[in-house]
Amino acid sequence: MRDYPQDVIDRLRYSGSICISGLTASGKTTHSHLLAGEFGLTYVSGSQIQLNFMGISPIQPKDFWISEQAKSLWNREEFNRIDAELLRLESIGEGYIFDTSTMPWRHRRPALCIWLESSLESRVIKSIISHHGNSRFSTGEYRDKICEKDKSTLTLYKDLYNISIGPNLEKFDLVIDISNLVTEPSLNQSLNSISLAHSIIRAATGWYLTRDPSFEQLFSTLVERHRQLVLHNKLF
Repeated sequence: MRDYPQDVIDRLRYSGSICISGLTASGKTTHSHLLAGEFGLTYVSGSQIQLNFMGISPIQPKDFWISEQAKSLWNREEFNRIDAELLRLESIGEGYIFDTSTMPWRHRRPALCIWLESSLESRVIKSIISHHGNSRFSTGEYRDKICEKDKSTLTLYKDLYNISIGPNLEKFDLVIDISNLVTEPSLNQSLNSISLAHSIIRAATGWYLTRDPSFEQLFSTLVERHRQLVLHNKLF
Protein backbone atom coordinates (compact mmCIF):
# COMPACT_ATOMS: atom_id res chain seq x y z
CA MET A 1 0.00 0.00 0.00
CA ARG A 2 1.21 3.49 -0.85
CA ASP A 3 2.73 5.59 1.95
CA TYR A 4 1.38 9.13 2.02
CA PRO A 5 3.56 12.11 2.99
CA GLN A 6 3.01 13.48 6.47
CA ASP A 7 1.84 16.84 5.13
CA VAL A 8 -1.00 15.07 3.31
CA ILE A 9 -2.05 13.40 6.56
CA ASP A 10 -1.69 16.65 8.51
CA ARG A 11 -4.15 18.40 6.19
CA LEU A 12 -6.88 16.00 7.34
CA ARG A 13 -6.65 17.14 10.95
CA TYR A 14 -9.24 19.49 12.36
CA SER A 15 -8.30 22.13 14.88
CA GLY A 16 -11.56 23.04 16.49
CA SER A 17 -15.16 21.92 16.77
CA ILE A 18 -18.60 23.10 15.68
CA CYS A 19 -21.46 24.25 17.93
CA ILE A 20 -24.94 24.50 16.47
CA SER A 21 -27.52 26.20 18.66
CA GLY A 22 -31.11 27.29 18.47
CA LEU A 23 -34.35 27.10 20.37
CA THR A 24 -36.55 24.00 20.45
CA ALA A 25 -37.38 22.68 16.95
CA SER A 26 -35.13 25.20 15.18
CA GLY A 27 -33.35 22.46 13.22
CA LYS A 28 -30.06 22.17 15.11
CA THR A 29 -30.21 18.37 15.39
CA THR A 30 -30.93 17.95 11.67
CA HIS A 31 -27.98 20.10 10.63
CA SER A 32 -25.72 18.60 13.29
CA HIS A 33 -26.35 15.09 11.98
CA LEU A 34 -25.71 16.21 8.41
CA LEU A 35 -22.38 17.82 9.35
CA ALA A 36 -21.35 14.78 11.38
CA GLY A 37 -21.83 12.55 8.35
CA GLU A 38 -20.25 14.89 5.81
CA PHE A 39 -17.15 15.86 7.77
CA GLY A 40 -16.70 12.80 9.99
CA LEU A 41 -17.34 14.82 13.15
CA THR A 42 -18.20 13.22 16.48
CA TYR A 43 -21.83 14.02 17.22
CA VAL A 44 -22.49 15.17 20.79
CA SER A 45 -26.03 15.86 21.98
CA GLY A 46 -26.78 17.36 25.36
CA SER A 47 -30.21 15.72 25.25
CA GLN A 48 -28.79 12.26 24.61
CA ILE A 49 -26.22 12.71 27.38
CA GLN A 50 -29.05 13.49 29.77
CA LEU A 51 -31.07 10.44 28.75
CA ASN A 52 -28.03 8.19 29.11
CA PHE A 53 -27.30 9.56 32.58
CA MET A 54 -30.84 8.71 33.64
CA GLY A 55 -30.86 5.23 32.11
CA ILE A 56 -33.46 6.22 29.51
CA SER A 57 -33.10 5.10 25.92
CA PRO A 58 -31.83 7.94 23.71
CA ILE A 59 -34.27 6.75 21.04
CA GLN A 60 -37.50 8.54 21.86
CA PRO A 61 -40.47 9.93 19.90
CA LYS A 62 -39.67 13.20 18.19
CA ASP A 63 -42.03 15.09 20.47
CA PHE A 64 -40.55 13.61 23.65
CA TRP A 65 -38.81 16.83 24.76
CA ILE A 66 -42.06 18.81 24.81
CA SER A 67 -44.05 16.03 26.47
CA GLU A 68 -45.17 15.81 30.10
CA GLN A 69 -42.70 12.95 30.63
CA ALA A 70 -39.76 15.22 29.83
CA LYS A 71 -40.70 18.00 32.24
CA SER A 72 -39.04 16.22 35.16
CA LEU A 73 -35.73 16.50 33.28
CA TRP A 74 -35.85 20.29 33.05
CA ASN A 75 -34.06 21.03 36.33
CA ARG A 76 -30.84 22.52 37.69
CA GLU A 77 -29.21 19.24 38.71
CA GLU A 78 -29.66 17.65 35.30
CA PHE A 79 -28.48 20.74 33.44
CA ASN A 80 -25.34 20.94 35.58
CA ARG A 81 -24.55 17.27 34.93
CA ILE A 82 -24.93 17.77 31.19
CA ASP A 83 -22.77 20.89 31.23
CA ALA A 84 -19.97 19.13 33.12
CA GLU A 85 -19.99 16.22 30.66
CA LEU A 86 -19.97 18.53 27.62
CA LEU A 87 -16.96 20.39 28.99
CA ARG A 88 -15.21 17.11 29.81
CA LEU A 89 -15.66 15.84 26.26
CA GLU A 90 -14.46 19.13 24.80
CA SER A 91 -11.33 18.99 26.95
CA ILE A 92 -10.15 15.66 25.52
CA GLY A 93 -10.45 16.20 21.78
CA GLU A 94 -11.47 18.18 18.73
CA GLY A 95 -13.62 17.54 15.69
CA TYR A 96 -16.91 17.49 17.61
CA ILE A 97 -20.28 18.72 16.48
CA PHE A 98 -22.10 19.93 19.59
CA ASP A 99 -25.89 19.87 19.30
CA THR A 100 -26.68 21.95 22.37
CA SER A 101 -27.61 25.53 23.18
CA THR A 102 -25.08 26.42 25.89
CA MET A 103 -21.71 25.48 24.35
CA PRO A 104 -21.17 28.76 22.46
CA TRP A 105 -20.99 30.42 25.89
CA ARG A 106 -19.32 27.55 27.74
CA HIS A 107 -16.68 26.18 25.33
CA ARG A 108 -13.01 26.61 26.25
CA ARG A 109 -11.35 25.38 23.06
CA PRO A 110 -11.72 26.83 19.54
CA ALA A 111 -15.13 26.32 17.96
CA LEU A 112 -17.28 27.69 15.17
CA CYS A 113 -20.57 28.74 16.74
CA ILE A 114 -23.72 28.83 14.59
CA TRP A 115 -27.15 30.03 15.70
CA LEU A 116 -30.32 29.02 13.85
CA GLU A 117 -32.86 31.79 14.27
CA SER A 118 -36.39 30.48 13.82
CA SER A 119 -39.67 32.12 14.80
CA LEU A 120 -42.15 30.34 17.03
CA GLU A 121 -44.57 29.88 14.14
CA SER A 122 -41.91 28.32 11.92
CA ARG A 123 -40.84 25.98 14.73
CA VAL A 124 -44.42 24.84 15.23
CA ILE A 125 -44.74 24.09 11.52
CA LYS A 126 -41.43 22.22 11.46
CA SER A 127 -42.52 20.15 14.44
CA ILE A 128 -45.72 19.16 12.67
CA ILE A 129 -43.76 18.13 9.57
CA SER A 130 -41.11 16.19 11.46
CA HIS A 131 -43.75 14.02 13.14
CA HIS A 132 -45.25 13.04 9.77
CA GLY A 133 -48.83 13.50 10.90
CA ASN A 134 -48.47 11.02 13.77
CA SER A 135 -48.10 13.42 16.69
CA ARG A 136 -50.36 13.38 19.72
CA PHE A 137 -50.49 17.21 19.76
CA SER A 138 -52.64 19.74 17.95
CA THR A 139 -51.17 22.89 16.39
CA GLY A 140 -52.19 24.94 19.43
CA GLU A 141 -50.71 22.40 21.81
CA TYR A 142 -47.42 22.44 19.88
CA ARG A 143 -47.27 26.21 20.26
CA ASP A 144 -48.01 26.10 23.99
CA LYS A 145 -45.57 23.28 24.72
CA ILE A 146 -42.72 24.80 22.72
CA CYS A 147 -43.27 28.12 24.51
CA GLU A 148 -43.27 26.35 27.87
CA LYS A 149 -40.03 24.53 27.12
CA ASP A 150 -38.40 27.72 25.82
CA LYS A 151 -39.34 29.58 28.99
CA SER A 152 -38.12 26.80 31.28
CA THR A 153 -34.75 26.26 29.59
CA LEU A 154 -34.03 29.96 29.10
CA THR A 155 -34.71 30.58 32.78
CA LEU A 156 -32.39 27.76 33.81
CA TYR A 157 -29.58 28.94 31.51
CA LYS A 158 -29.87 32.43 32.94
CA ASP A 159 -29.92 31.22 36.55
CA LEU A 160 -27.12 28.66 36.17
CA TYR A 161 -24.70 30.34 33.76
CA ASN A 162 -25.94 33.92 33.36
CA ILE A 163 -26.63 33.17 29.70
CA SER A 164 -29.30 35.18 27.90
CA ILE A 165 -30.05 32.99 24.92
CA GLY A 166 -31.92 34.66 22.08
CA PRO A 167 -31.37 38.40 22.56
CA ASN A 168 -27.66 37.89 23.22
CA LEU A 169 -26.02 36.40 20.12
CA GLU A 170 -22.60 38.08 20.09
CA LYS A 171 -20.96 34.74 20.88
CA PHE A 172 -21.94 33.40 17.46
CA ASP A 173 -19.80 33.48 14.34
CA LEU A 174 -22.76 32.88 12.06
CA VAL A 175 -26.46 33.60 12.58
CA ILE A 176 -28.92 32.30 9.97
CA ASP A 177 -32.60 33.24 10.03
CA ILE A 178 -34.61 30.34 8.64
CA SER A 179 -37.99 31.59 9.88
CA ASN A 180 -39.45 32.25 6.42
CA LEU A 181 -38.20 29.12 4.65
CA VAL A 182 -41.07 26.94 5.88
CA THR A 183 -44.48 28.63 5.85
CA GLU A 184 -46.81 25.61 5.69
CA PRO A 185 -46.64 21.95 6.76
CA SER A 186 -45.23 20.56 3.53
CA LEU A 187 -42.45 17.99 3.19
CA ASN A 188 -41.18 19.70 0.04
CA GLN A 189 -40.87 23.03 1.86
CA SER A 190 -39.06 21.30 4.70
CA LEU A 191 -36.58 19.60 2.38
CA ASN A 192 -35.95 22.79 0.43
CA SER A 193 -35.42 24.71 3.67
CA ILE A 194 -32.93 22.17 4.98
CA SER A 195 -31.07 22.11 1.66
CA LEU A 196 -30.76 25.90 1.42
CA ALA A 197 -29.79 26.51 5.05
CA HIS A 198 -27.39 23.60 5.05
CA SER A 199 -25.58 24.78 1.93
CA ILE A 200 -24.52 27.86 3.90
CA ILE A 201 -23.76 25.93 7.10
CA ARG A 202 -21.76 23.29 5.23
CA ALA A 203 -19.63 25.87 3.40
CA ALA A 204 -18.94 27.76 6.64
CA THR A 205 -18.01 24.54 8.44
CA GLY A 206 -15.78 23.37 5.60
CA TRP A 207 -13.92 26.67 5.57
CA TYR A 208 -13.52 26.74 9.34
CA LEU A 209 -12.26 23.17 9.63
CA THR A 210 -10.03 22.97 6.55
CA ARG A 211 -9.28 26.54 5.38
CA ASP A 212 -9.77 25.19 1.88
CA PRO A 213 -10.19 28.24 -0.42
CA SER A 214 -12.96 26.50 -2.35
CA PHE A 215 -15.12 26.50 0.78
CA GLU A 216 -14.31 30.17 1.37
CA GLN A 217 -15.39 31.08 -2.16
CA LEU A 218 -18.55 29.00 -1.89
CA PHE A 219 -19.47 30.53 1.46
CA SER A 220 -18.92 34.08 0.18
CA THR A 221 -21.08 33.35 -2.87
CA LEU A 222 -23.90 31.88 -0.80
CA VAL A 223 -23.85 34.73 1.72
CA GLU A 224 -24.11 37.24 -1.11
CA ARG A 225 -26.87 35.27 -2.84
CA HIS A 226 -28.92 34.72 0.32
CA ARG A 227 -28.07 37.82 2.32
CA GLN A 228 -31.62 37.98 3.70
CA LEU A 229 -30.90 34.76 5.61
CA VAL A 230 -27.51 35.69 7.07
CA LEU A 231 -28.09 38.07 9.96
CA HIS A 232 -24.55 37.95 11.28
CA ASN A 233 -21.23 36.68 9.92
CA LYS A 234 -17.84 36.89 11.65
CA LEU A 235 -16.02 34.23 9.61
CA PHE A 236 -14.29 36.78 7.35
